[in-house]
Amino acid sequence: MWRRPVSLNGRVAVITGSTRGIGRAIAEAYGAAGARVVVSSSRATAVECTVAELRAHGIEATGIPCDVSERAQVQALLSHALATYGQVDIWVNNAAIAGPFAYTVDVPAGAWERVIAVNLFGCLYGCTAVLPHMIERRYGKLINLTGGGYKRAQRFLTAYSASKAGIVRLTEGLAREYASQRFLSFNVLAPGIVPTDMTNDWQTIGAAAEALKAFPRVMRIFGTTAEETAALALYMASPATDGVSGKVFEVMPRPRAFWRIAQAALGRR
Repeated sequence: MWRRPVSLNGRVAVITGSTRGIGRAIAEAYGAAGARVVVSSSRATAVECTVAELRAHGIEATGIPCDVSERAQVQALLSHALATYGQVDIWVNNAAIAGPFAYTVDVPAGAWERVIAVNLFGCLYGCTAVLPHMIERRYGKLINLTGGGYKRAQRFLTAYSASKAGIVRLTEGLAREYASQRFLSFNVLAPGIVPTDMTNDWQTIGAAAEALKAFPRVMRIFGTTAEETAALALYMASPATDGVSGKVFEVMPRPRAFWRIAQAALGRR
């Protein structure tokens, strides 16, 4: 249903963690649909390159560096968007890190907390920064990306799992708090397993590294693409989801996952 043509003309979208991977694909999809996009990354050079490349493709874009674990930097990202375009209609909390792939007791001091700070608190800071503006304008779509672990905990990625489950609960809570304000939408986007820098370059510690030997096969069976996620993110940003709030949109819903398993089984035979 989200493959129908979508226009975001007149809209301004902020996407965190948008210089590569899923975030970059979303920025490109929104820009191609007519939105003005604001990109961010913790690396200034990546932001500069991304803005230049988007503009080269005819997309109106700007951006600044932003470490989403720092509330002040998230607020500065909003201020930059407002100073440049005067409004924010769509905010996508995409920035995330996986953290070490390890038994929880082997994760170095501070690393577990860093994952929570970036993934969960970064999402919180984005929501609370832009909400007053959206309420004032009586329009806004907040899209929060979850990931592996939001339904069932992932082994050796307990911080990531906890953060992604927390994002779902946070989004649902906001949807309930603002249920009477139908001009706001709070929804969750679940991409599935996408080949990005995060999934291609694991930081492994200790005996947990052995479990990663099975990951390529898991990716072959259940893998999705950044473009599929961007297509669903585009649908979520469109008028089709006006009044829809507190919902999880999945790129790999259960029926599709079962079909992939069946295909893999047939392939083995």
